[in-house]
Parts: sequence; C-alpha cells; structure tokens
Amino acid sequence: MSFRLPTTEEKADYVLKQFDRIAKRYDLANDTISLGMHRLWKDAAIKGLDIAPGRKYLDVCCGTGDLTLRIADNLSPAGEIVGLDFSTNMLELAHLRLRKAKAQSLSRKIWPTVDFMEGDAQMLPFSDNYFDGAVMSFGLRNLTSLEKGLSEMTRVVKPGGKVVNLDLGRPTHWLFKPIYYFYFRHIVPIIGQLLQNDVQAYTYLPHSLDTYPAPAGITKLFKEAGLKNVQYFPLSMESVALHIGTKP
Repeated sequence: MSFRLPTTEEKADYVLKQFDRIAKRYDLANDTISLGMHRLWKDAAIKGLDIAPGRKYLDVCCGTGDLTLRIADNLSPAGEIVGLDFSTNMLELAHLRLRKAKAQSLSRKIWPTVDFMEGDAQMLPFSDNYFDGAVMSFGLRNLTSLEKGLSEMTRVVKPGGKVVNLDLGRPTHWLFKPIYYFYFRHIVPIIGQLLQNDVQAYTYLPHSLDTYPAPAGITKLFKEAGLKNVQYFPLSMESVALHIGTKP
C-alpha cells in the first residue's frame, strides 16, 4: 500500500488520533512485535535513571503506563513517579493498570505516589528542576520537535539528574540489518492488521524511522539540550538505542 508520512503541521494531530485508536490492544501488539523484548529494554532504561527510592521521576509519553509502574516498583513510599501522555485513551488504560497492580499487590501495602496526567511533551506543565530524573520510551520519534522534547525534559530535571531516551536504533550488522528492515516494514504492518485491524498505524511505525536521527544524531541533540556525559548503548544488535545524559 502507498503511504505518506504526515507533514510537520499534520503530525501532532495525526499521531494523537493514531494512538487513541490503537490504545485498547497496544500492549498486546508491543509484546508481539518486540517478541517480549521491550521489557528488557525498559529495564535498561530504568537502570539508566540511577533511581534513588525516595525521589521524584517523570515518564514522558507514558502510554498505558507500563514503564511508569516499573519505575514505581523501584521507589519507596516516599518516592513519586508521574506518567504524562497526550492520549486520553492511553491514560485510561494506564489508570486501569495502576488499579489492577494495587489490587494484585500482596506484598506492598504502601505505594509511592503514582500520578498519570494528560499533557504535551513539548510543553511540560512542571517547574524547572522539579524531578530527579526523566525518561521517554519510544516516544521521541512521534514529537513534532525532538529538540523541544529533549529541552523540556532537561529543564524539569534537577542538576545531577538523568535524562534517558529509549527508541529505535539503526542495525548495521550485514546479516541482521536486512532481516530487521524486512520484518519492520513488511511483517509489522501485518501484525498490526491482525491484532488491531489497523494497518495504517503499524505502517507509520517503521516509516517514522525515515525521519528520525541515527544514534549519533540523538547524541548530538542530547548535547545541544545542555546535557553532559552523554552515553549511547546499543541494544538487541543496534535495533534499539538507549541514550543517557546528565543535567549539569
């Protein structure tokens, strides 16, 4: 099928409608497409946050709250985690996930503060130096301005805090690279059609990589946002990129 990426002017509305549309079975699709590997990638992102149990953290573009609650598991009752997303449908599922987690938790009577809120990743509704760390997982590609997203994350983090981004990478291995791109461009849309009845959203996913910088470019954007000691970690044969920077 023919496909055209949204223009800069179209992108925010296009992405919002898409995520609202696929929210209901989003987690199932993620598990299937990543073969469950996204859990390991998110664990690596959490490790990169260098969490102190009693502090405050932000999960930007939190979706259904999977990573948010993983961070909550690393916090003490004095800690706080805020999950922010612009999709109402995604946030409804995040609230439901939180209620289920609390109901099923037998070993934990007192939880850290966990909040989900609707908001714009490019205009975060928090004061400067508010959080001890911030993370974004597979959301940066979907922003109209990557620079604004990273700048806002940096702004709301305290000096010494970590800014972490987990997103798609660029495989370079001569054998794995063609397999990866064939799977991403041809198999993923089929999975989207079967699980979500939405081939468009899962055609956008691989094509969104067309305009997303390679890991070296993301490293450059981290530095331009004012972050120091920027590190890049390739995961799963470079198919996923983890970037970590420190606010000076």
